[in-house]
Amino acid sequence: MRVTKNQVTYQRKKVIAVLRTLNELVVSLDQIGSASYDMTKAEHQAALSDFMGPKMFRKLASARAILSAPFSAKLGVDEMDELEREMQEIQYWNDRKKKRR
Repeated sequence: MRVTKNQVTYQRKKVIAVLRTLNELVVSLDQIGSASYDMTKAEHQAALSDFMGPKMFRKLASARAILSAPFSAKLGVDEMDELEREMQEIQYWNDRKKKRR
């Protein structure tokens, strides 16, 4: 891995590992979506839940670790590291139902 101010270069095998995980995720979700035509809502939710289990979470965490490795974890004056600063505009899922009460 090589890092400059504006460029990060990864080993080919690391990029392939991340791409394999992303491909598994995207293609599988597409196939679950296509199969959902013949599923009940409960069956569709079960298929999604089964696929997005601990194994997929580990793969995604590993992919994120590979891509995050070259970024500094040193906290700035804003008490955030480099990636926290870059990710602060992401709209993460939350349980809006709980907020309606």
